[in-house]
Amino acid sequence: MKRIAGALVLAMGLTLPMGIAFAQDHPEHHERQDRPHHEWNDSENGAWHQYLKEHHKRDREWNRASKREQRNYWKWRDQHQDVH
Repeated sequence: MKRIAGALVLAMGLTLPMGIAFAQDHPEHHERQDRPHHEWNDSENGAWHQYLKEHHKRDREWNRASKREQRNYWKWRDQHQDVH
């Protein structure tokens, strides 16, 4: 039993550095925590319609947009803080 426990501790000690290296090579896993919190309000509604206009997209309400398009909007919005 002591051999098995020792082998498990050794295996965990050897794999931990690999896990840390993986996390450092893939920062996108941590970016979501650093991303600003987005809250929808009347000001965002105006910016949303401006985003659609600038990107030559069909005008529609926010809740009708796909998750992908909503993510693209928030990326655009983070770069256009001055839009009201």
